[in-house]
Amino acid sequence: MPAMSRFPLWHFRAMDPGEVQVDPVHDEFFKAQDLADALVRESIQNSLDARRSRSPVRVRFRFASGTHALHPDAVRQYFDGLEPHLHAVAKTIHSDLPRPDEAVPYLLIEDFGTRGLTGDPYVDPELTPSTDERNDFFYFWRNVGRSNKGEIDRGRWGLGKAVFTVASRIRTVFGITRRADDDRVLLLGQSVLKTHILDGERVYPYGFFARHEKRNGLPLPIEDPMLLERFADDFGVDRTEAGLSVVVPYYRDDELSLERLTESILEQYFYPILRGDLVVDVVDGARTQRIAPDTINQLFTAGSSVARLCELTRWSLAQQDEQRIVLAERGTAAPKWDESVIDTRDLARLRERFASGERLAFRVPILVKRKRARPASASFDVYLEQDDSLRKAEHHFIRRGITIPDIRISSDKPARALIVVDDHNLSTFLGDAENPAHSDWSERADKIRTHYDHGASTLRLVKNSASFLASLLARPPVGRVRDFLADVFSIELPDETAHETAAARIPVRASAGGTSGHGTGSGGAPGGSRVTIARVAGGFTIKAADAAMIGRPLRGEVAYRVRAGNPFRKHSPFDFDLTSGSEISVQMEGASLRATSVNAFDLVPTAAKFQISMKGFDPRRDLVVRVIDAGDAAETELH
Repeated sequence: MPAMSRFPLWHFRAMDPGEVQVDPVHDEFFKAQDLADALVRESIQNSLDARRSRSPVRVRFRFASGTHALHPDAVRQYFDGLEPHLHAVAKTIHSDLPRPDEAVPYLLIEDFGTRGLTGDPYVDPELTPSTDERNDFFYFWRNVGRSNKGEIDRGRWGLGKAVFTVASRIRTVFGITRRADDDRVLLLGQSVLKTHILDGERVYPYGFFARHEKRNGLPLPIEDPMLLERFADDFGVDRTEAGLSVVVPYYRDDELSLERLTESILEQYFYPILRGDLVVDVVDGARTQRIAPDTINQLFTAGSSVARLCELTRWSLAQQDEQRIVLAERGTAAPKWDESVIDTRDLARLRERFASGERLAFRVPILVKRKRARPASASFDVYLEQDDSLRKAEHHFIRRGITIPDIRISSDKPARALIVVDDHNLSTFLGDAENPAHSDWSERADKIRTHYDHGASTLRLVKNSASFLASLLARPPVGRVRDFLADVFSIELPDETAHETAAARIPVRASAGGTSGHGTGSGGAPGGSRVTIARVAGGFTIKAADAAMIGRPLRGEVAYRVRAGNPFRKHSPFDFDLTSGSEISVQMEGASLRATSVNAFDLVPTAAKFQISMKGFDPRRDLVVRVIDAGDAAETELH
């Protein structure tokens, strides 16, 4: 073991013979996650939690490789004494160790507008209970799976910081912080390896690049101005203001890149960026990508799903309290969704607004009930828009600015939603339900089951909020829907030799309040009309003979039959694309037709008798075709 010294050295302590040998399992924890997602989520989350003013937090990720890497001549100062331990664990950390003459590529992660790692680095606050000051330094460097973060902080498990060492091929990081309270600059290094044998001694897996003093055995930060200045120059660190800079040497370039980090930042932190709480720069050599409210639109295609999400987010941020629809409050019983949350006198009006494409903002009151405590009033917001182009519902859950990405909700309504939680009491509750990766909420979490009454019901109410509201607001179908229960009550039919069958005839409502025809010809009951859909080789025909339909716009959709779910929303452009003009042939007589998407079209009859024919579909697959007019969603299957 290296001798005690006031100069910075890499030091791993020898273990006592009776100690239980426990290897760090950080690798296993993060293997189930995308490394770029985990690194972005944890590092920015820590920075937002350390925000010290109303100004936006700034975070910079800078890749230094190639000519920008640390020169081999400078390597020894920072890694001398670490090499024997790396070689002792080389087989257990499953990493190719760098060569002695290899330059050091590194990833530098810095934040600004934060308080830095405050707290006395010379004490263990848990052994010195008289001190009330927050000790971020102690919990960042000397704890795993333990945290002193508050109840409403985004990160509370104490595991997130482990992603920094996991991101390094040699499981090593350096951190330099300037603190807002005393302006001290502190440097420390940490290596998280495995328990190993060296020089006949069993060695503890955690090592520090630090000063070591005999008085308390703590690894102490480096404060020598010359050493700090050299470290900052070597690694391009900017620590002229308070904050934290983390250097990840030999970063895992197979999983981390400018493009991958940029994508992850957009997915996980679009909300605080658009709200003006966060600005992120990603730098790689001469390339710099700034992600800020005024630049975010440059990072995606106009009209894309991300663009529409950002539009909804901007709209939500502009809503005032009086513009939100406040739902009815609930009692102290286990909360659940029912239609009474919206007054029946208001529901019809809201359905009209939702069906017309208008966005709606809801404030949802809720009680958070800790055991042996009075219920605490809380609320959250739901921002909802209908989007028929969605193939499935798109719900984004955001707790205090951080997106919770892995919540899975079943919903058949094509709606995009933001579920935003900023309330103190509810954010505390949801934080207790969060997994260590901060990616999901579980009603089986220990804190939810033991600390709260009706915890599972409360969590389900939040998770199902957008799904319930979208279903409640979706306009119910007018008239008869022939195939509404087709997936429940169906029988196999023998092959039909007729070119056209009565089962393929689809009623189309003539006007609001009218009735569908029930005859088998083109005529029908007063105010109703009959459109016939018929099977032909490789496709289908749509035809009618009714002067009342001239100029009457119809909307058609076609898809291949699927085992479960809505075939129109599950359609893939790889099946067929009506807009390409090459796969599907179309013939028209007495009508005009325009493809509006890969599997939808608008049809307008121009004569009393019209017919269109589409061919070129896969004859081995079953087609489902529907024609919609004034809310009637009739459809048929062509076998």
